[in-house]
Amino acid sequence: MAKDKNFDELKEWLILFLKHKDLFYKKIVDIKEKDGILIVEQKENTQYFAILPHLDVVDKLLDDYKDKQICIVTFNTKPNFDIIINSWKKLSELPMLCIYFVNPNSSTEKKWIIYPFTHSKITEHSALKQGLMTLFESVEEYK
Repeated sequence: MAKDKNFDELKEWLILFLKHKDLFYKKIVDIKEKDGILIVEQKENTQYFAILPHLDVVDKLLDDYKDKQICIVTFNTKPNFDIIINSWKKLSELPMLCIYFVNPNSSTEKKWIIYPFTHSKITEHSALKQGLMTLFESVEEYK
C-alpha cells in the first residue's frame, strides 16, 4: 500500500483521535503500524485501522480482515462516498467493520462514522443513499 502525505495526515489524525478517546479509560496498551494498518492493542482486544486515503483497494483489504475488528479510515470525499454506496452489499455483511470518513481540516465536524452491518439492519434500503448523503454532508468534503 503506497504511503504519501495524505496517508500521513490521516494517520496523525487517527492517532490523536484514539489517544484522546482513551484518556479516561486508559485501555490502549500499544499502537503500531504495519503495511498501512494501524494496530491498536488494548487490554481486552486488538483493533485494526486501515488508513486508506482512497478507497479503490477496499475489496482486497476486506477479504484479508473479514474476521477481525477493522475500521477503515478515509477522507470524506465524494469518490470515497460513491465507492461505499457501490460496495454496500459486501460491506454490510461484515459485522465488525466500521468506516470513518474524515476531514482533519474541517471547520465544523471532523468525522462521521458508519457501521454498515448495523446500519443496514435499521435503515430502509430505499432510504440508504439519502441517509448516508446526510451524514456525508455533515462534514466538509476533504479537498
